[in-house]
Amino acid sequence: MLKTIDRYVIREIVPPFLLALLIFTFILALPPIMEQLERLVAKGVPWQTAGYIIVLLMPQALGLTIPMALLVGLLIGLGRMSADRESVALLACGVSPYRLLRPVMAIAIVAAAATMYVMIEAIPDANQRYREVVFQILTNRVEGEIRPRVFYDDFPQYTLYPQDEARQGESGWRNLLVANTSRSESIEIFMARKGRIILDPVKRTVQLVMTDGSQYSTGKPGESSTLRFTEQLIINLDPNTVFPDVDIVRGVTEKTIAQLLPDIAAKRARGESPHNEIMAIHTKFSIPVACLVFALIALALGMTVSRDGKLGGFVVGIGVIFTYYIAMFLAESAAKGHSIPA
Repeated sequence: MLKTIDRYVIREIVPPFLLALLIFTFILALPPIMEQLERLVAKGVPWQTAGYIIVLLMPQALGLTIPMALLVGLLIGLGRMSADRESVALLACGVSPYRLLRPVMAIAIVAAAATMYVMIEAIPDANQRYREVVFQILTNRVEGEIRPRVFYDDFPQYTLYPQDEARQGESGWRNLLVANTSRSESIEIFMARKGRIILDPVKRTVQLVMTDGSQYSTGKPGESSTLRFTEQLIINLDPNTVFPDVDIVRGVTEKTIAQLLPDIAAKRARGESPHNEIMAIHTKFSIPVACLVFALIALALGMTVSRDGKLGGFVVGIGVIFTYYIAMFLAESAAKGHSIPA
């Protein structure tokens, strides 16, 4: 049961914590969100889908901003109490500073649990879902953009001109004309009664399949050839014009602990270093533990920020956060360079 002093300390900490969480999340999430929205909205993505993408990008930022906001909230709240000499009054009443550990650690444990959930569950699922949504948007636009009686030249070296849409229940187009523009000294034209595009996201292949048509080619002046085909004629197109840079196969940051453990065992069996997977697992726990570390640091520093008040607490918090994460990133770089064990 929380006592009066516990509730009082929590009320002092929660408002600046929520404000800092909003500010830090906005700062970290805004650049990638705006970059993705600019690219997707320009391609005609509905605003509902754009809003869904924003939601999917939030957990990536929250994994870092919850510990950061906790530290700043603790420093501001405890610093305000110290600036108003409330900490001196508590000491005069016989209340030890260690007594404040109870409400401070209660908030830290809640923040650590929230961060652990974000790191272990929310981020892998949200990242993977985000990649799938973007992948689907950018790949599905191909057949939608290739319209009848309109030249389509987004594929390098090939220009497509479909005359009619496919019949109901079929994909692709009818009476398709394709021109190969890769060589200026010769002309190569394909004319087919049916044509469609086959996408393979896993293999990253884009194939133009034509059925029942002819291939016309020219070589030296006065020379030409015609090739008739009734079966399928397949042309491999550049996949980079269709597929985005991301791959829908789960990467290290999109995998859960249960999915990372077999990868570690497989890499060790092949004689490869699984340091990326090991660090990914450790990160899922080290960042939530930072909430507990920050709580102890904040209790020590917050009671000493007397005259600067809230501004001093914010400045000290930024300094501690900067030092903590610089050390973490340097250690990660050293592990990637095999200087220290992962």
